[in-house]
Amino acid sequence: MLGSEKTEKKSSSRPPLLRIEGILKSFGGVKALNNVSFNVFPSEIHTLLGENGAGKSTLVKIIAGALKQDLGRIFWEDEEISHSDMRKIEHYGIRIIYQKLNTVLHLAVLENLVLGREKSFMGIINKRLDRKNGSKVLKKIDCSLNLNRKAETLSIAERQLIEIGRALQGDVKLLIMDEPTASLGEHEVGNLFNIMRKLKKEGVAIIFISHKLNEVMEISDRITVLRDGNTIDTVDACNSTSEKLVEMMVGRKLRFSVKKSKPSNAEVLKAENLWTTTGLKGISFNLKKGEVLGIYGLMGSGRTELAEAIFGIEPLLRGSMTIYGKAYQPRSPEIAKRKGVGFIPEDRIKAVFNNVCVRENISSASSDKVSNYGIIKKSREKRLVNGLVERLKIRTSSTEAPISSLSGGNQQKVVLGRWLIRGSKILILDDPTSGVDVGAKSEIYKFISRVTGEGASVIMSSSELPELLSISNRILVLHQGRAVGIIEGEDMNQHNVLNMAIRGFNHNGCNDRD
Repeated sequence: MLGSEKTEKKSSSRPPLLRIEGILKSFGGVKALNNVSFNVFPSEIHTLLGENGAGKSTLVKIIAGALKQDLGRIFWEDEEISHSDMRKIEHYGIRIIYQKLNTVLHLAVLENLVLGREKSFMGIINKRLDRKNGSKVLKKIDCSLNLNRKAETLSIAERQLIEIGRALQGDVKLLIMDEPTASLGEHEVGNLFNIMRKLKKEGVAIIFISHKLNEVMEISDRITVLRDGNTIDTVDACNSTSEKLVEMMVGRKLRFSVKKSKPSNAEVLKAENLWTTTGLKGISFNLKKGEVLGIYGLMGSGRTELAEAIFGIEPLLRGSMTIYGKAYQPRSPEIAKRKGVGFIPEDRIKAVFNNVCVRENISSASSDKVSNYGIIKKSREKRLVNGLVERLKIRTSSTEAPISSLSGGNQQKVVLGRWLIRGSKILILDDPTSGVDVGAKSEIYKFISRVTGEGASVIMSSSELPELLSISNRILVLHQGRAVGIIEGEDMNQHNVLNMAIRGFNHNGCNDRD
C-alpha cells in the first residue's frame, strides 16, 4: 500500500493542482451532487470511491466540461475556471479515460491510438510518424497489440488499454481514470499500476475511480468517499481499512459472506476438444450439478471466447458438447436458450435493450412464460417481474422506468433476473461483477449461492482472482486459448492459479498439451 506522507508534505507547501468547492448538480429535482468538495495535488493518486449512483461519473463530467454545475467553483492551479474554459482541458493537461469506452470499432488499433492527434503537414497525415508514436505508446503501457488489427476484434480489456494509451499522449498533468481496471486481470492491473506509479514520479496527478477495494488500498495516496451525492470524508489510504471504507460508502457495516455451493457428482455439461476461429484450441472440461466452475486467464486467454462458444455466439470448428448426456450443438443463442442455458456477457451494454423499460428487459427471454398463443399477458408479466425486482433488490423508481435510468449494478441484476425467470439451469457469467459497487456485488454473490443451491450450475469468469477463489468449487485455467488444467481443493490458491495463467504450465510443471 502506498502511504501519503509525501503528499501531505507537498500539500502544506504547494497549492493543489485541482480544487473542487461546493459543487451541486441536480437533474429534474434529484440532487446528483450536493456540496461536493475535495482537492488533488501534483504527484498524488487520489481515489474517488462510492457506490453506483453516488455521483462519481457526474463529477467527472463536470470537471471535463461536459456538464455545468448548478453551484460551486472549480480551480485549476489556484485560478478559478468557468464552464466555458473547461473546453480547453487538453490545453491544461487534463486527460480523461471514461467508464464508457470510446473506441471506434471500424478503425485499426493505430488509428484509435492517434485519433484527434494525427501528425500532419498541410493537411496530409504523416502515417510513418503516427506509426512511430503509436508503437511508442504501446511500449509505454507494456502492450503488444498489432497496430493494424481492427478494434472490433479486440476484447473489452484490450480496448481499455487503447483508451489508456490514447490518454497518455502529450503533456499530461492530471489523468482521470473512471474504472480503468473493470475488465483487466491481475497481470494487466499490475502493468497499469506500474504506469500510474511512473506517472506519479513524473509529477502527474491521478484521479482514480474503482469499485475494487484491494486495488484502491494498494494504489491510493488519499481517498475521497461519496455517498448519495455528498462528500463523506477524505482519508489517507495508509490510515484506513477496506471495512471502514465500505461502511462510509453504504452508511452501514456490510458483511461479505460468500457461501460456496455443494455440487453433486451428476454431470450437467461436458465439452470435449473445442476449437473455434476466435482462438480456442482443444478445450475440454465438465460441469457438475450445483457447481460454480470458475474460468480464469489473462487478457487474450480465451475466457470470453469460451463463454460465447458455449452459448452459440461463436461457431465451433470442431469438438462436441453434451447437456445431461444428450448432444448439444449450440448453432445459435436461441438454441442455447431452449436447452436451458443463460448468458451474461462481459460487456453489459450488449445484454440490455436500451429502448425498452425494466419490465420488458427482465421478461425478454421468457415470452413463452408470460404469454398465451403469442399474446403477452401483462398481469402475469408484471407479477413475475415485480416479484423478481423485490427478490433481487433491484433499485428502480418503477418497472416501467427506462433501463438506462438504472445504475450499472442494478442493470446487471436485471440481466441476472432475466435468466432467473427463465429458469435456466446452466448460467454462463462472463465477469458479472465488473464495474458494479460493493452492495451490488454482495447481491450477485447471494444470487449465485441461491441458484446453485436450487440445483442450477454456473460457469463464471472473472478478472478478480480473489473473487473467483472465494466462490468457485473448481477453476479452469486458460492460457492463449488452451486449457492449462483444472485446480480444486487445497491446490486452489492465488499462487497456483496465477502461475498457471502466466506461464501456461500447471502447478505440477506440465503444460496444457502434455
